[in-house]
Amino acid sequence: MKRKTLLLSVIVIVFTLALLCGALVGCSDIKSIFDVNATNLAQYANFTYSNGDSKINFSLKASGEAWVKISWDSAVVFNEIFLYESGNNVTGFEIYVNDEFVTSQDEIGKMRNVYLGKTTATSITVKVTSCNGTYKLTDIGIYNLSRNRDFHSTAFVRLNNEGDPFEGVDLSLIKNYTDYLIYPLAYFDSEGNLNVNGSDLIDVTRKIRSFNYSAKIHLVVLPDPKEDQTENDVRHSAFKDYADVLSKNIASLLKGSDFDGVVLGFDFSFGENIFDYGSYNEFIETLRGKLMSPYEIGVFIKPDALIFNKQSKKLIDNFYVITPNLEDNTAGTFSNTVCETLEKLQDSDLPKSKTYLTVPFYSYDKESETLYKYCDYAETLGKYGNVAEIDENTTVRFSGYAFVRDMAAFCYDYGIAGILSVCPHYDAKGSLALSAAIQEAIK
Repeated sequence: MKRKTLLLSVIVIVFTLALLCGALVGCSDIKSIFDVNATNLAQYANFTYSNGDSKINFSLKASGEAWVKISWDSAVVFNEIFLYESGNNVTGFEIYVNDEFVTSQDEIGKMRNVYLGKTTATSITVKVTSCNGTYKLTDIGIYNLSRNRDFHSTAFVRLNNEGDPFEGVDLSLIKNYTDYLIYPLAYFDSEGNLNVNGSDLIDVTRKIRSFNYSAKIHLVVLPDPKEDQTENDVRHSAFKDYADVLSKNIASLLKGSDFDGVVLGFDFSFGENIFDYGSYNEFIETLRGKLMSPYEIGVFIKPDALIFNKQSKKLIDNFYVITPNLEDNTAGTFSNTVCETLEKLQDSDLPKSKTYLTVPFYSYDKESETLYKYCDYAETLGKYGNVAEIDENTTVRFSGYAFVRDMAAFCYDYGIAGILSVCPHYDAKGSLALSAAIQEAIK
C-alpha cells in the first residue's frame, strides 16, 4: 500500500536540502580518477568462460546469461572486486567464491565494486543473469584493500521541536554512528536572529553522549520565513546583510549547548553565475572568524555547485553532498549516485577528505510525492535487492543492504570522509539494518 507520508523530514530533505545550482560540465571519468594502490590479483589469474573459452585476460561480451570464472593455482586473499562495463546494459549479476554464492546486484555500469570483507579463494565466478541487449564487461580488479583510516558514519536525525525532543525516537536505530546532524531545533530569520529552545539543545547533546560519548554532534540551523517570505529570501538576507549578527548568534549558541559545529543550507538558485555568490563566501569568512576551531562548519551542497571559492573551501570543515536519489527513487543506480557524483566532485574541486555522500533510508517517488520507508520493505528486499513492488502498477527503488555496503566501501577506498545517513529512523533492525551495512564496509 502506498504511504502518503509527506512528513516534515521529507519536506526539509526534498525542498530545503535539494538545492538548485548551476551545472558544471565536467569530463572526469571514475576509472581514471580512482587510482587503486594495491596489487590486482586478477593479473595473475586464469579465466574460463561459459562458452568454453580459456584465456589469460578478462572480458565478457554476450546478449544473455553468461559467466567467467577467475581462478588461481593457490589461494589468494582479497576483500573487494571492481567490475567495469562498456555502456550500462547489465541488469543483474551474481558473484560466487569457491563456487558458493556470496552476493548479487542489479547494475554494473561504468564501474561497480563489490565488498566482501577478508576472503580466501581459489576461484571467483562473475555471472551476468539478466541484461538489456548486448553487454560487454571490459575489466576486473580483485584487491585486498586496507582498512586503517577514520571514516565517519553520520546520522541526519530529526527530533521533535516541541516538548521532549526524543519522544517517539527509537535510539537503538541511531546509537552506532560516529557523528550526528540534528534538526529541526534551531532557526534563523532574515535579520540573523535565532529561534531556539536552549534547554532542549543541552538535553539533546547530553542524551546522545549518554550512549555515544565520543560522537561529534552538529546542529542544523534552518531558515524561518515569515508569511511574505521564502526560505531563500531569509537565507539571502541573513547571509548577505546580517552576516555578523547571525555569526555571533551561532557562535554564542554553540558555546552554550555542547554542540561540535553548525550545518547550513545555502540558496543555490540565487544569482546567475559564480560572481553572484560573493556574499555567501563572505558569510563563511565572517562565521569562521566568530566560530573558532575546534567548532566545525558544515554545508549541504550539490556535487556540481560553483558557489564556494577556494578560501571558503578551506574554511568549511564538512561538505554534505546531496545525491540524486534523495529527491527521486528513479535516480538511485550506482552509476549516477556514486560514480557520477564523485566525477562531479572532482570537476568542482571539492576536497574529498571533507566530503560526505548521502544515503536515504527511504525511497521517494517524486511523481506521486510518496515516501516509502526502508524498514517497511527490508524483508522484501532481503540483503541483495534494491527494487520493491508496491502494487501491480508501482515499483520503487531503494538503496538496499548490499548497495549501501558497497557504496560505503567505495567511498572509503576513494578517500571520502564518510557517509551521511538521511532519515536513519527509517532503518530496519537486525541483519538487514543499513547502519550495519556501513559498518561492514569499513572493517
